[in-house]
Parts: sequence; C-alpha cells; structure tokens
Amino acid sequence: MKAYIQYRIALCLHLEIYLVTSMIIINETIRAELIVFIALFADLATVAVAYDNAHSEQRPVEWQLPKIWIISTVLGCLLALATWVVRGTMFLPNGGIIQNFGSVQEVLFLEVSLTENWLIFVTRGGKTLPSWQLVGAIFGVDVISTLFCIFGWLSGDPIVTNPPTTWNQRGDGWTDVVTVVVIWCYSIGVTIIIAIVYYLLNQIKALDDLGRKDRSNKNPKIENILASLSKYALEHETTHEGRGHYTLVAKAAEEEDDD
Repeated sequence: MKAYIQYRIALCLHLEIYLVTSMIIINETIRAELIVFIALFADLATVAVAYDNAHSEQRPVEWQLPKIWIISTVLGCLLALATWVVRGTMFLPNGGIIQNFGSVQEVLFLEVSLTENWLIFVTRGGKTLPSWQLVGAIFGVDVISTLFCIFGWLSGDPIVTNPPTTWNQRGDGWTDVVTVVVIWCYSIGVTIIIAIVYYLLNQIKALDDLGRKDRSNKNPKIENILASLSKYALEHETTHEGRGHYTLVAKAAEEEDDD
C-alpha cells in the first residue's frame, strides 16, 4: 500500500507539473485523449500490484505521511523534469531525440507512459522480485503505448511550434522505430536515476525518522527478539533422579492462538 500510494502521488504530480508549465511556457499540452490513455494504462498496470510478491516487515509499519509526501514530490518533480528534457531536445537543430520523423504528441505520450509504468518497480523496493503478473501487465501496456507512438494513434494534427521544428513531423503522427528505441533507452536511464535517488532518500536518517511516533524509536532488534521469544514457553520436567528443571520449547499452534 505504501509503495502504491507513493507511486500514485508521484504520477499525479508528474502530469500536473509538466502540463501546467508547458501550457505557461510554450502554450502547448498533451492531447486529452492521450492523457486519458496514460491514466488508463497506469491503472491497468497497477491492478496487478495486488498479486505482487510484496516484502513484509517483522513489526508493524508506520505510514509516516510527511516522509511519503516528500519522497513522492521529489519523484514527481524528477519525472516532470525528464519529460521536459525530451520536449526540449526537439527544439535542437538536429531534432534531439527525434532520429528521422515523429510526432510531438506521440513521443511525449510514450515517454510519460514508460517512465510512469516503471516507477512502481522503484517504489516497491528491491527486497523481493516482482511477480510475473505485475511484470506481464506492465509489459503489456508498454507494448500498446509503443504501438500508439509508432502508428500515431490519436496524435491529432501536427503541433506548430515557435521556433519551428527542423525535423519531419508527419501528418499521420507516425514515429520511426529508431526514435522509439531511443525513447525506450532514455526511459530506462530515467528510471535508473530515479531508483538511485529513491534509495538515497530512504538512507537519510532525518527523513527516515520524519513522521515516526516516539514509541517506534525503540531498538528494532530488541523488539524482534521479544517477538520471537513470545513464540516459546517454559516447560517443567522431572528427571529420573527426581530433579526438576525447565526447558524452552515452542508453543503449540493452539496456545499461540489463545495468546
């Protein structure tokens, strides 16, 4: 649940930051139809989170909402910055990320879809391997997003930019396969950078204690030892010589349920 919430907050901030700034700076936005499919693909992919091999802690986990908000905000800002880098390269004389021909709408759509779908692999952590259901669902929507970009589905009319683009923006919205491969490689690099930032943020002591209640500042090793000892009981036995002694034995399942 914590991984999913961090993922959803970062996704919302990603689109909100990029769309608002792009409308203000260059008077441009992603088509509403494509935004709907971005949201739909994200929802379809993350439904499989329910079948993921989630890591479980030995003691109850606190939500630490301030920490969740800070990390999610940083991730959302990084995603928005990565999308702006893609858009900014298209103004370069050589076309930047565009290799031969393409569509502004479809290139942005594919980059946003890939980086947002792969973010769940970052927020879930690396203590366990993801389930095949999660991997399969995300791979499936990534393939569909790639087909959207290649064949220019719902791309609309070509965007007229100021200054004008030097590369070929086809009227049918098609994007060449080489450009699609570059977008995939770029999105993988963005995901790796975000994963490193996410790991470093979780290593910051002040951030790790943010929002944590005082009762949770106890030594977790001692708490784990006490929790393990609660599964055992003292049993009294009498030897053949008539001497009594106590031994530590595991509780029966019925006794643990009674406790």
